[in-house]
Amino acid sequence: MLACDLHRTLTEALAREDATPGGGRLGHGLGLTLTEWPSFTPKDRTELREGMVLTLEPGVEIAPGRIMVHDENIVLRASGPELLSRRAPAELPEILE
Repeated sequence: MLACDLHRTLTEALAREDATPGGGRLGHGLGLTLTEWPSFTPKDRTELREGMVLTLEPGVEIAPGRIMVHDENIVLRASGPELLSRRAPAELPEILE
């Protein structure tokens, strides 16, 4: 799979939930610096390989002018992706301004 393929997969999954994806990338590599290649955009053709640590970072518009971004860290294993971060609860608290 290429980084652009994962971007498409994430975009399609958000659309199935009637969510409007935020602009820009939907994740990136994670390593020595906080943000590394690959970048999950429609144009990044980096091949995703075993051993890569990635941040899935889908952003969605939750109201006009308001977005929510949630990160999950995974590592790609020969047996499939392994979740490194703890799952967030299905219902998240809303912080009001």
